[in-house]
Amino acid sequence: MKNILKTALGLFAMGSLVMVSCTDVESLDIVQPTTEETYPESYAAYVQALNDYKASDHKIVYAWFDNSAKVPQSAGQHITSVPDSVDVISMMYPESLAEFELSDMEEVRAKGTKVVYTISVPDIEQAWVDQQFANGGDQSTTSAEFNTYLQTELDALFACSDSFDGIIVEFVGQNPDFMTGSALTAYETKQNIVLNAANTWKSANADKILTWQGKPQNLTDKGILASCDYIILDIDDVEDTNRLMLTVQQALTEGVPTGNILIAVSTTPEDSSDTSYGYWGSTRALGEVAEWVSGGYPATDGFTRAGIAIYNVQNDYYSTGGMYTYVKDAINTLNPAPTK
Repeated sequence: MKNILKTALGLFAMGSLVMVSCTDVESLDIVQPTTEETYPESYAAYVQALNDYKASDHKIVYAWFDNSAKVPQSAGQHITSVPDSVDVISMMYPESLAEFELSDMEEVRAKGTKVVYTISVPDIEQAWVDQQFANGGDQSTTSAEFNTYLQTELDALFACSDSFDGIIVEFVGQNPDFMTGSALTAYETKQNIVLNAANTWKSANADKILTWQGKPQNLTDKGILASCDYIILDIDDVEDTNRLMLTVQQALTEGVPTGNILIAVSTTPEDSSDTSYGYWGSTRALGEVAEWVSGGYPATDGFTRAGIAIYNVQNDYYSTGGMYTYVKDAINTLNPAPTK
């Protein structure tokens, strides 16, 4: 890796850089506006190499980015600091984008990166429960009142999509196999509000990315999944590869596509003493999942390990001195440079 970096830096400085792999792309942590101005031809070749890479057959990387800071105080609050070979960035706060965010979005798009956001039904449900608890009301998330609230929230969130390249719809739900009668009817009514909103949006935005996240096995109508570019599986309760394989197998029930599965995993907290998430025991989960995804063989697994989706990606900026060390390591594990 060090030899690749030295060679790439030298070539870039001479204005004759040729990018050949994901690892080469990630080794260049030097692209700044002044570089673009000073070496326009080399920068253009770099950008073209990024776009060629993202159009190639490779393991996909999504990343959720906390864009809550609307007056940035550091480079870590810009999506332009996220490693260039991340394929899709999901901004956690899509409403009221600041001017610098719109500018950053255009900059990463030029490098082939898509910018999306997540519409989380679990978050909507939790907001309803919190609101009703505070007011002493009915906290049920299958009531008619909740369904009205859900529709209103979905309408507002889907309306944010004009500035984005797509959306992620997160729906966890419950196992419908254990429901009957009115309980199943109520569940399907809520589910169908989400499905109708997503289908309507996709019909009007055929050129944009639609990604499903959560537990697809809990959908009684899985038709929407055929319209999704990828399906992200959450692994919050997983701490080893055996459990990870079981989680995937449980998700791939009849009607769930098997060729576009992404595994969600978190970076570790900024504070190195905090081990509350992002670890399998004492090991960083991100590296373990990247290794597992890179080693898959669809012919024997029965599904394609298409890539990963990284929660809290910005943590790795702050915990590794702005280098995104562990995120880059994971990307290079997924898409290693070819060897001679």
